[in-house]
Amino acid sequence: MANPVQISEETSGVRPRILDAARAEFSERGPDAASVRTIGKHAGVTAAMINYYFGGKQGLYDTVLAEAQRRLLERLAAAVSCGGAEGLPRRLAEAYFDFLVEERQLQRLLLRQVLDRSDDVRARASEIASPLRQLLEDNFGGRQVAEQYAISVFGAIAGYFLYEPVLGAFLGADPFCPESLAARRKHIGELASLFERTSS
Repeated sequence: MANPVQISEETSGVRPRILDAARAEFSERGPDAASVRTIGKHAGVTAAMINYYFGGKQGLYDTVLAEAQRRLLERLAAAVSCGGAEGLPRRLAEAYFDFLVEERQLQRLLLRQVLDRSDDVRARASEIASPLRQLLEDNFGGRQVAEQYAISVFGAIAGYFLYEPVLGAFLGADPFCPESLAARRKHIGELASLFERTSS
């Protein structure tokens, strides 16, 4: 009789379920306080299966961050390849905004990582930032423009998702309702378009 742990992850969907549960738990509680037992419960698996697939909580956390980074870079690369230089700043900004609409937990994960101030935060941040920096430098005609674009535009996007409780009080509306998101996306596109001249 086959060992249940050896069931193909492609047919069982175990790995995606674990990652979904882990994203929620890590973003809610942080990597230190997160419980492998709770992740397993929500994923419908045992802690032993999490250890089998990811080698423990740290391996699972690393995988969650790496998978999020991969999806983001794929989304941004698609925005680059779907047109020429004209309109690129706006396409990148809208792609990042849309990504965070779909993956709101990512910003909480990254913020918790920064606030943690552990010894490896800078190394982890570099792993995330280096490919993004290269993509921007390759398409914005220089390091300085790429840096200012990233700080101004990506910062404005990320901040919207980080400060949701404050924004709700400020706006008097749910920042994540369709109307609020549409208005913010439109503004972000207009802000990004200011970099059109410097990136050409």
